[in-house]
Amino acid sequence: MNARHLELFPLNDPQLTIQPHETEAEASSDDSKSTFDLCKGDGEVVGYVKTWVHDDGFAGFVHFDPDGNVVDWQVCSKPGPDASLN
Repeated sequence: MNARHLELFPLNDPQLTIQPHETEAEASSDDSKSTFDLCKGDGEVVGYVKTWVHDDGFAGFVHFDPDGNVVDWQVCSKPGPDASLN
């Protein structure tokens, strides 16, 4: 799990946890992208988040529901909650 990517996604629900996505647990050669599952306390996956961070500071995330529908999409100039362009 890449901490830079976790800084991008504000987890506002204390009952949810972020876990590495199944394919992310395998070695990935692209460190600029990560995918995380959003899970309830019982482990049920209730959505997922795809994040990206580039060397020039361009970063963002897309939050999907379990069916793959976009819930939220944000882009920022650098990682962190104060850098949101939306």
